[in-house]
Amino acid sequence: MSSVKQNPGLYKIVVTHYVFAAFCFLILSVMMLFSVNAFTGHYFHPQILAITHMAALGWGTMVILGASYQLIPVVLETELYSEKLAWISLGFFLPGLLALVYSFWVFVPGVHMQCGAVLLMLAVILFTVNVYLTGKRKKQQTIQEDFIFSACLCLCFTVALGTALVFNFTIPIFPQDHLHFLKLHAHLGLVGWFLLMLIGVSSKLVPMFLVSSYQKTRLLTASYYLIVIALLLFLVDSYFFGLTFRTYVIFAVGAAGIACYFMFILKCLRSRLRKHIDLPMLSSFLSFILLKIAIMIVPFIIYFHLKNNPATVRFSVIYGEFMLLGWITSLILGQTFKTLPFIVWVKRYEHLTGKFKTPMPADLYANNLLKAQTISFIIFCLAFMPGCYFMTIPLIYIGVAALVVTAILYITNVFIVLFHKTITYGKL
Repeated sequence: MSSVKQNPGLYKIVVTHYVFAAFCFLILSVMMLFSVNAFTGHYFHPQILAITHMAALGWGTMVILGASYQLIPVVLETELYSEKLAWISLGFFLPGLLALVYSFWVFVPGVHMQCGAVLLMLAVILFTVNVYLTGKRKKQQTIQEDFIFSACLCLCFTVALGTALVFNFTIPIFPQDHLHFLKLHAHLGLVGWFLLMLIGVSSKLVPMFLVSSYQKTRLLTASYYLIVIALLLFLVDSYFFGLTFRTYVIFAVGAAGIACYFMFILKCLRSRLRKHIDLPMLSSFLSFILLKIAIMIVPFIIYFHLKNNPATVRFSVIYGEFMLLGWITSLILGQTFKTLPFIVWVKRYEHLTGKFKTPMPADLYANNLLKAQTISFIIFCLAFMPGCYFMTIPLIYIGVAALVVTAILYITNVFIVLFHKTITYGKL
């Protein structure tokens, strides 16, 4: 991560993404506060579509894009290909996000929604090109590179399909029902983009943060191929036949791939040299629990779909919430305060190392705010998820209010880290 000092421009692009993502998280929580009743209905509700895309793009993807510009060079052990491409990508991404989310919120299909989708597609294509050319600089290919580049390709396909669906509102493109392709679009994003990217990056960062001696990659290799095979089988089989009994088998293959990843994390945890696990890492481990819960919901979705039971919609909504607002959000809430403080610390203190006593990266954020953030997020999960399942409005309100608090605490702590002033404790 020391490339921050060597290249100040990289620091700016990374920090800018973190700041915009933090604001998007706050906006997302407020949007949810004004859409409580929508969570008791169908997932194709305009406000739910707007919230989903703000969560997936403005919150989850924005953080990952920014962190990727810093972490992918670390994971691939090379320099980022182009900062200019990163800035241009962001320049397309932000207006595209705002146009798309607003168009979904008021649900006015047309030129604004289409322009937003096209701008987002251009942004992710430029990001993928940047990652690909960065990876080309590395002579030896690793399993992390396979995860990351496959995730980037899936992101491109996800946004391309989403763009086609946006145009399909006004220009008939697909012969099948719109919801048929929405299912493929969602899983390309959740599994192809988020799952592959987060496994690829975390499989390098978790052992590093835990100071783990476990270096074998066989479990990661198995995880990669099982998840990719399951995703491809699901896309092809669902496109032609919809959900069938074969979907159970495909799900089992993908679940085995995720299990291999969990086994890798467990081995890293058992072989760690740093016995103390700090709060950001605990939040990351909470995210793995939420991911397991989401995975356990999938067989119920398949079962109720095959029975033509209306409960399919309810379980689909809960599954999406556990993935986006549970697993992905919890992981970001924790890893932000492992990565961002170090990035800022390198800029502020690396040149002072060996000359002065300096704070540690963990000293740059307010630990009491992080504790409160973790508690409020747990309250959100315990209230919001059951509230949506049982359609209990008061519980949903409590959960969303807790998420607003979480977002306020998160953005406050992010700015505390970013505006940290250099201090020293005397010469060595």
